Amino acid sequence: MKFSRKKISTVIRSVMTISALLACGSALAAESGAKTDLDWHVLDGVTVKSTASLSPNAMTKVCNDKILDALYADNNFMPYWLDPALVNAIMPQLQAVADSKTLPGMQQRLDELKNLKTQRDERGFDLLLTDTYLVYVDYVHQLMQDPRPLYNSKRVTLAPLTLQMAQSYFPLTVQKINSLLPSSQFVPTMGVINHLLSLPANPLDADNVHFDRIVALGDMIPHGSDVATVLWNLGYLTQPQYQQVIAQKKITNTGVMNQAIKAFETNYGLKADGIMGPEVVAQLTRPYSSLARIAALNLQRERFAQLEGDGPQIIVNIPDYTMTLYDNQKPVFESDIIDGMPKRPTNLFQTYINTVVINPYWYVPETIKVQNTIPSAKANPNFLQRNRMDVINSWSDRSVVPPSSINWATVNPKTFPHEFRQDPGPENALGRVAFLMPDSFSVYMHDEEQSEYPLFKRRHRDLSSGCMRVQKPREMAKLILSYQNMPNCLLSTI
Repeated sequence: MKFSRKKISTVIRSVMTISALLACGSALAAESGAKTDLDWHVLDGVTVKSTASLSPNAMTKVCNDKILDALYADNNFMPYWLDPALVNAIMPQLQAVADSKTLPGMQQRLDELKNLKTQRDERGFDLLLTDTYLVYVDYVHQLMQDPRPLYNSKRVTLAPLTLQMAQSYFPLTVQKINSLLPSSQFVPTMGVINHLLSLPANPLDADNVHFDRIVALGDMIPHGSDVATVLWNLGYLTQPQYQQVIAQKKITNTGVMNQAIKAFETNYGLKADGIMGPEVVAQLTRPYSSLARIAALNLQRERFAQLEGDGPQIIVNIPDYTMTLYDNQKPVFESDIIDGMPKRPTNLFQTYINTVVINPYWYVPETIKVQNTIPSAKANPNFLQRNRMDVINSWSDRSVVPPSSINWATVNPKTFPHEFRQDPGPENALGRVAFLMPDSFSVYMHDEEQSEYPLFKRRHRDLSSGCMRVQKPREMAKLILSYQNMPNCLLSTI
């Protein structure tokens, strides 16, 4: 049974004198016969090495020379960044990108801008900041199309900006610049990142500090003062608590130390039992710079968790193994989920639910077909029958092919011409209900087969082949039906 109707979305301050203003404004234009051009001699005495990293194919000192020509012509060759509020709006966002280390060259570009500001080269500063702003616009647009660099440690590759896209971010206003913010929590998160980067090195150096045993409740904590220092630096101990702890001759896993360890475990998604095992130690010994980068990456990842408008929207939190349905910007439904295992991770994308299938067939995806289904069928003649699976001719021709007509001994999983379909039922891999959505990964949300329900009791639930298994599919289906004005009796067959 299928229906498809309404879409449900898933997913510093500076002072410039009047004479300096005039010099800055006039120096951005150069007369060439009857034609006025942007005066590129502004950058003649400026060292700009960042462009080679930001835009390897650039032939000039900047990344967007032709667009800069047009933009400054639109502005009568006057500077864009005279208002300190504009500079204050863009600089922290650029720093956030640099801290994430997803765009090589950004920190170098920021250092170059800082040098220009220190040298009071307002003309060079304005031109280079406009170019950097365009780089940032390009960066955001590329991330929204392909967020994988935020997860696979690869750099964001910029694409040439069109003049039309660039012009849509001008004339400059604070509101327009802030439309590029990755998160409503940008300011406090940048405060955390700046704090982490200002700290001295983590005293618990993983290469030199070793914990030979689990530290249970009441046990003495090896390297206790260093552990306390890390917990204080990360905000799990107050300064009075920290001073009290390090004054002790023997620091044990009791009192405020045990409470701080539990809070640390909770914040890192670990079992909050107050016991210092390998997982806790691994997190305590992380370099602060690594934590800062993770925070900066998470800040950019927040772009994909922003609610748009007031309609129903689902946000899936992959590392937290949860999903939340929002309506009118408020959570109305939550469920635990199972998502993709490390070797088959759940992809990041934005889409909408357009179909709910009750008692679905399961059409086996290519990866599972090659890596699981065919090897199992070759090893066990009863595998397909026991799992209520049919071999079908193809996706376009779903006529059933008798398994007995196939010489399984000679089948190559990578060249097998047919597909597999599992009948509806309690042990169907999709369970009793599936929520389909258009995407390029063959990913959807669905129920779980009955025998796998205990998996939801696990703390770490990265167990699927990429799809998201919902713990409360019936409740979710009921809510979605209500948005479509569909009768709940449709669920009676589940």
